[in-house]
Amino acid sequence: MNKLLGAALLSGFVVIIGIYGYNKWLAKTSGSEILVERDNVEALNVAVEFGIGDLLITGGSTEWMSGNANYNHKRLEPKVKYKQRRDVGFVDIKQGSKRILGFKERNLKNEWDLQLTNDIPVDLDVEMGVSNSTLELDGIQLSSLSIDGGVGESTIDLSGNWSKGFTADLDLGVGDVTLILPKETGAKLKVSKGIGGLDAKGFISQGNEVYVNEAYADADVIIDIKIDIGVGKVTVKQAE
Repeated sequence: MNKLLGAALLSGFVVIIGIYGYNKWLAKTSGSEILVERDNVEALNVAVEFGIGDLLITGGSTEWMSGNANYNHKRLEPKVKYKQRRDVGFVDIKQGSKRILGFKERNLKNEWDLQLTNDIPVDLDVEMGVSNSTLELDGIQLSSLSIDGGVGESTIDLSGNWSKGFTADLDLGVGDVTLILPKETGAKLKVSKGIGGLDAKGFISQGNEVYVNEAYADADVIIDIKIDIGVGKVTVKQAE
């Protein structure tokens, strides 16, 4: 009996030490610099695959991409790949692992702060995962935008002065989304709704879930947006 009790106590001690060590070493916050240096390409194709946490994407980088990531599990460390095909550069950044077994979500810390160049055209594809995401894309020369909304709240800011139009495909999952559009640039929304809702004050309905802003009729530059709403609410605002 004493041997069995001793073995049980020893096993429990090992488990406690294991948990302590896990929290002390594996859960320690770490940081990574994210950098894709400039080269001679004339356009970029950027794919961002984010799993869980807080995501911020803005413009203004002096390189093709720069920024940092802070996380408290080594499996969250982002993986960045870059390759060039003729005059186009392909950037692929993704979270190291989508599944962190044995680690409760409330203990996770994962924050990405990414900046993209404003100097050449960009095709941007973002998978948000389970996150709170802010995409402030004013100034980036978007050729196209594709977003998979995942789960969580997000803000997609397309305000600013656009010299060229582009298409955007927003496949939104579960959560509330705020979409900010410029007032002086033509904007057209083609909406497909599940059980979610749309609030697009100031937009004119053309029937069949198509909406345009007042600038659309006479605009030389148009942002053409397809929105697939899942569960949640999409609020469309016009920047002043």
